[in-house]
Amino acid sequence: MKRSFMIAIAVTLIVFSSNAQARQFNGNGQPACLTENLLDQIIDAAVSRNTAGIEYLLNNGCVVPRSGIQVSVIDTKILRGKVKVRAFIGGQPVELWTTIEALSR
Repeated sequence: MKRSFMIAIAVTLIVFSSNAQARQFNGNGQPACLTENLLDQIIDAAVSRNTAGIEYLLNNGCVVPRSGIQVSVIDTKILRGKVKVRAFIGGQPVELWTTIEALSR
């Protein structure tokens, strides 16, 4: 039990320290969406190979970001593999939900 508690503390420290570091989209094809719900929907559509659903969501709140767009991590759901990020596109802030795998340091 003590070991699992120490592991949980270590993971928490890693998550909080990673929030302060610069990140960027790595361009691996992972989606980013305006809401967490839309991200869940596009992931479900991809898993079920629902191309019409994917196309719809890519035109209605989701994008596939290109590599190199810098972001700040503003929320992390580590157990669900999702993060909320803020990017500046054309000088305007945009908050998006994406997968942890979509980001690199």
